[in-house]
Amino acid sequence: MLDEKRSHWKAKGPAGMTVEWDAEIVNEKENALIAWESCEGSDVQHWGVIRFVPAPGDRGTEVTVELEYRPVAGSFGAAVAKLFGEEPGQQLEEDLRRFKYIMETGEVPTTTGQPRGR
Repeated sequence: MLDEKRSHWKAKGPAGMTVEWDAEIVNEKENALIAWESCEGSDVQHWGVIRFVPAPGDRGTEVTVELEYRPVAGSFGAAVAKLFGEEPGQQLEEDLRRFKYIMETGEVPTTTGQPRGR
């Protein structure tokens, strides 16, 4: 966090590269949504919103994410990122899955310490 509204981010890019940018919260409603956009001059131009909605039957919270971005190096950069599994949509799915595990169980499941076969 840089201040109440701005934060600095670093993400994995293809072939071991990293991409960094600053983002600013542009809308926030407690227990409902957080919306942001990249700050002027950032390497990655993007915006997004996360919404939190009560699930039917009082069964928790549904979390949805919208993300739009202009990939570094245009469509070629997006294709390379996807090839290396570093496309933002792919990363977002993994991050949301980890978030779900932590919220439901308090930890991220791993195979560390488990026996392995031959």
